Amino acid sequence: MAEADRWLWLGGSLLLGAVATRIGWWLWRSQKGQTRLSRFVHSAPFPILLQMARFLYYIGLPFAALVWGHDAVVGRLLGLKPLLALAAGPVPPADLAANWAGWARDTGWAVGLGLTAWAILAAGQWAARRTGSVPGRVAADASAWALLREAAFHEVHWAFYRNAPVVALGIYWGTWAGVGLVALEAVLNPWWRADLKDTEHGPGTLVRAGLAVLSASLYLETINLWLAVLVHWGVTWGLAAWTRNLRPQELQTTSRGHRQRS
Repeated sequence: MAEADRWLWLGGSLLLGAVATRIGWWLWRSQKGQTRLSRFVHSAPFPILLQMARFLYYIGLPFAALVWGHDAVVGRLLGLKPLLALAAGPVPPADLAANWAGWARDTGWAVGLGLTAWAILAAGQWAARRTGSVPGRVAADASAWALLREAAFHEVHWAFYRNAPVVALGIYWGTWAGVGLVALEAVLNPWWRADLKDTEHGPGTLVRAGLAVLSASLYLETINLWLAVLVHWGVTWGLAAWTRNLRPQELQTTSRGHRQRS
């Protein structure tokens, strides 16, 4: 019964995401010029309502599956690794030492993979600048708290999508099957496909895909959701800082060179 519940929750999330994004895309494309819809999108409550809906989908749905799903989500495989030093009751010294050692090892992997990912993505932006392309802005104007929110949303969502495959296929193949499900959800999203073709949003979309691979790689080594959120946050914050610090004259020069070749 629990096995069926896992796939029902996962399938329901995929279906909900596909239907919601398709309806939103249809409404935006067919009624974009209508005053009422335009006013609503640009009204003050809209960003709050949008983030509330995203919170319910990215965080609320996995939480509901964990609490009320009758073992539809396995907390340990989700990456909810405990830190025994924060436990309310007494902890045997041997267990505490083993837990500290595990966290130290996980932190080492997180720092190593995070720095490697940031270096590769930053080098990609540098290479784009050298070839005359203007690199897209990867949430350069987003605040640190907004980047943390996005890190939590996506990491919990990705962990939820690999949970059922990991139970069915094992850690290794289940993790990459989860990445495949994330990719399927993205392909079914018309907003994602449009962003991929856009010169400004396309690089950010590719960065998000790279972060999904980073998340899977880190999961294989640590199975630690908390560190995954922090690494995701650190990489995106670092890329945002890198983008903000690009010298304006370099951007102007590369933009001018790109227009001349066009």
